[in-house]
Amino acid sequence: MLPLDVYLLTGEQRVKIDAAVTSMGRDCLKRFGLSWPMNQLPTPDGTPRNARRYAVIEAGKAATIGYHAPETAPPNVDQKKPTADAMNVWAGRGEQTFRGQPVPVGGCAGEAVRQLAEGAPEADPGLPEKLQFETYNQTKADSRVAQVFADWSTCMRAKGYSYPDPYAAVGDQRWQTARADPAEIKAATADVACKTETQLPGMMLAVETAYQKRVAAQRATELAAIKVYLETQLANAAAKPARLTSPR
Repeated sequence: MLPLDVYLLTGEQRVKIDAAVTSMGRDCLKRFGLSWPMNQLPTPDGTPRNARRYAVIEAGKAATIGYHAPETAPPNVDQKKPTADAMNVWAGRGEQTFRGQPVPVGGCAGEAVRQLAEGAPEADPGLPEKLQFETYNQTKADSRVAQVFADWSTCMRAKGYSYPDPYAAVGDQRWQTARADPAEIKAATADVACKTETQLPGMMLAVETAYQKRVAAQRATELAAIKVYLETQLANAAAKPARLTSPR
């Protein structure tokens, strides 16, 4: 886990929030005589948040699926689509009144999100992801990581590959196929072996952790508000529909 992860929703928490937004959004649509399909919401596949942050690092995965992402369950083929009117009112697009009633700002989805945030402090829940993106780029540009990339590249050259860094390897267009072929598996296996030999994942984790700790200290007040904001959302989601009944 990286330091900024605590300011992000987990997969399970995101499912709870999405379910609450969908439920409250449906209630809102009923006021307009509209409905939203009762499709099954996606569920987390159990993959840890940062499993592929430094590309493939597990020998077992490299030997079976190469650079490909783990397969997930196929989407439900019976998923139903909402009507155009329902989509407009849901997202607040199109005309700002429908059947004589004003559409909420941001649509029924926006209304639901505001209801979930009732009682929370002002916060920008998108900030942690922005900071993670910035610290990730700082990590890749850090001189210590640049050196370990060079060591990894030397190791790969000895195995017959000329990639400058692991991201060039995983981004090789030859691997953009439905499934990993023997050539991809061979390259990914060599890649992981060189990561292990050069201790690349450990170095990147240590450097990125340091960058994230520093920015977390610098933005402590904002991040603390975000944590309360997320906790309030989850509490309100659990309380629905007992407390969240007034449209906004």
